[in-house]
Amino acid sequence: MRSTGWHTSPLPYDTVRRLSQVLGTSEVTASVIARRGYCDADSALRFLDSDGELHDPFLFPQMQAVCDRLIAAISQEEKICIHGDYDVDGITSTALLLSIIQSLGGNVTAHLPNRFTEGYGIATQAIERLAEQETRLLVTVDCGIGAVEQIARAKELGLDAIVIDHHRPPEGDLPDALIISPLVCDYPFKELAGVGLAFKVAQALLEKAMPIESSADIHDIHPEVQKHLDLVALGTIADVVPLVDENRTLVKRGLVQLSRTGKPGLKALMSAGQVEPGRINAGLVAFRMAPRINAAGRLEDPGPSLDLLMAEDEQTANELAARLDGFNRERQRIENQMLAEARKMIGEWPRERQDQRGYVLSSPGWHEGVIGIVASRLVDLYSRPVIIIAEDEDAGLGKGSGRSVGDFDLHSSLVELCDLLKTYGGHRAACGLSIESGRIEDFRQQFADYADSCLSGMELERSRYVDAVVCGRELTLELAQELSRLEPFGLGNPSVELLVTGARISDDRVTRDGQHLQCLVESGGTRAKAIGFGQAFLQDAIRSTPDWDVAFQLERNEFKGSVSPQLQLRELFPRASGPETIMGLCSSGCDFDCPERVRGKAFWSLLTENLDIPGSWQPGTGGAAIETAAESSPLNGRLVDRRGYGSITGQIAKLLSGGENVLLLVADVARRRRLASHELPLSGSQVEKVLLASARCDSLLLENRLKQTGCGGQTVMIADFPTAAAMPEVLEAFEHLVFIDPPWNQMILDSLAAAAPDAYIHLFYCSDEVQFSSKVLEHEYDLRSSLTRVYKQLEAGKTYLLDESVERLLLAGGKHLRQPMMVARCLRILEELGLISVEDEAGAPIMTVLEARHTELDQSPTYRGLQSFYRESLKFLSKSPDVKEI
Repeated sequence: MRSTGWHTSPLPYDTVRRLSQVLGTSEVTASVIARRGYCDADSALRFLDSDGELHDPFLFPQMQAVCDRLIAAISQEEKICIHGDYDVDGITSTALLLSIIQSLGGNVTAHLPNRFTEGYGIATQAIERLAEQETRLLVTVDCGIGAVEQIARAKELGLDAIVIDHHRPPEGDLPDALIISPLVCDYPFKELAGVGLAFKVAQALLEKAMPIESSADIHDIHPEVQKHLDLVALGTIADVVPLVDENRTLVKRGLVQLSRTGKPGLKALMSAGQVEPGRINAGLVAFRMAPRINAAGRLEDPGPSLDLLMAEDEQTANELAARLDGFNRERQRIENQMLAEARKMIGEWPRERQDQRGYVLSSPGWHEGVIGIVASRLVDLYSRPVIIIAEDEDAGLGKGSGRSVGDFDLHSSLVELCDLLKTYGGHRAACGLSIESGRIEDFRQQFADYADSCLSGMELERSRYVDAVVCGRELTLELAQELSRLEPFGLGNPSVELLVTGARISDDRVTRDGQHLQCLVESGGTRAKAIGFGQAFLQDAIRSTPDWDVAFQLERNEFKGSVSPQLQLRELFPRASGPETIMGLCSSGCDFDCPERVRGKAFWSLLTENLDIPGSWQPGTGGAAIETAAESSPLNGRLVDRRGYGSITGQIAKLLSGGENVLLLVADVARRRRLASHELPLSGSQVEKVLLASARCDSLLLENRLKQTGCGGQTVMIADFPTAAAMPEVLEAFEHLVFIDPPWNQMILDSLAAAAPDAYIHLFYCSDEVQFSSKVLEHEYDLRSSLTRVYKQLEAGKTYLLDESVERLLLAGGKHLRQPMMVARCLRILEELGLISVEDEAGAPIMTVLEARHTELDQSPTYRGLQSFYRESLKFLSKSPDVKEI
């Protein structure tokens, strides 16, 4: 397998084609959906369904008891406290339940911990304060599943507890409380965020406390909780949980609610982040809204963020939003400074430490509230799990935050090294910990050793995944609109990344601020505008390299009332030229010195063979149109007609990205050899063998080579029409037969298609290929000029022993080695015309050249048959450029 910096997953073309037809989408969109695991029509339609499915909240075993306890507390006017967390998920969860319980008339307050004075989760001192304030019911959201001791203390002080938490429960006992967690029961979806669980509680509570008339629509949500779906979307997106199943449904509906929200706080937040409500999407929420809510808790206290979400008037909301915006700017400054220090620190490490597969960095000057963000940035830069520790020298303690890469389980690593830690928690992708300062160095080394034992070097190699390989002609507004149906994007459903191969980049320029790159991406005769944010540094490289594989996101660009497709560049990869390390490709050229060419007895035996055109190739209708062939039985709906589509190599790249075997059919392998040695788009593919099958190849050697097609691994073969026709048993090994050059007639197309009854038949050629195929046809079958050249190379009256020197004389008559069969036909015609004689003397063939005399070529039956085939085929080729829309 070739390592090229990008890859995609294998996908049968049959799946793409069927899904495209059922969904009514382009094949590009169908391939993206299928590669995300929705390969059948039912699952794909459910995925695209805007309503989606919401599971019954009472599938949580203790949901009924939770509702009963909350309703009792509300009716008895007991004091209720919602204890959240200091991140967006915890804050939105708190705001949601606070609003719902208030609407039911509950006596409810909220508490968000301060990470600097209380730390993560529930602090015992907070419990004791709540008891002093006569709280009787503690409801934890986005925390509490590991707070066994703290909940026990609450019980001692007379507080009942409800724990609503999506984090991984600890080993051993659970808190003595009513628990809503998908990880401790059989609830069908395990990936809800904390705010998603708060939504399920609100949904159930309102169903019991404020029922509405039943609706025929099972997806209806109680209107009192419907208006808070904006909070659910905000918290779910910010917590980076997979946007599939219920999360996808909640976020899709929540984004609609957010676009028309009546909450002054959310309106002010969008204004501060320069987010237009009508264009809201998950990306804008994640990068412009969520960081501002998080910033207060990272730098000081999360209280202002909750106050913003609960604000009831515009003035208060605007003041709070401005305050959070200031926190966010300060957070960015601190983050950039810490990131620079961390990168400098890594750069000063010895090489063996830099090569370790897990990094732990610590410093007494680092801000505890920002270490998680910096860890995430370092993971992106170094492609390995990273833990950042902020040291408190006075307390002799460090607080750490980590982020993972690939399948590396951070939580499991902390379990393995727990003897070195004071506290720890988290999940596979992220973690938090505290550690005594004196143990940080031991932890650093043991974490690196653990990562080395779990991660291979290949797992750390940066290789960008792309959802689909496309051609330039497919980059349309219609495709951008189709792909938008896959939103919202996030973990589990990332933004769609496409790739064009062998593209040229032109009109490149840097924006005025010197940060961004603007350019045109040209592929297959189509140009599209592109922008690379923060990629101005690529300009010099672009000008020094002609061809690129370009990874990008396709989006709508609206400017001054005009709408056009735009590529948002993600990464550029220099186009690799030639299959230098692929097995199977013969090293020598198609010339006289090739050790695998037809030679000796194999060459001279052609003179005694039937040199007529195969019956299956004889045209029946004199130029039958391929447009009607899709309905004929040999093709049986398998025809993929992209004549005149442009970018033949781009279309080949699309097929190869599926991981299936591809046979490229050409008029002449020798003249198309450059396709294999320089133009075949193997970047990012899993092709293991590239085979050439030419009429110039010795049949026994060719037979051995073709046996490789059934030996595993993706195979590409380039074959000419006669050779492909002579090996019908081999054709069945290919899922795709691709006509790079047009067949010389309909019967050739039909006969090859019939030999591979399960393969798709692709027509990729344009007018240039039609011209090329016509020239090869003329050279091989309109033999008037070839006969003259062959005959002139012979001396009248001379007898030739048919040895290698005569082979060279007859075969090596031009830039490319002549086709042996064509030479044999020339000799047969000359013999039929009485210009030469060929005899076998004692097992050694000899050829005598007779005296030249005037003769008509039509006197040769072989010549007449070839001419008839040539004329009929030429009529067919004249219609070959006609394009059928698909």
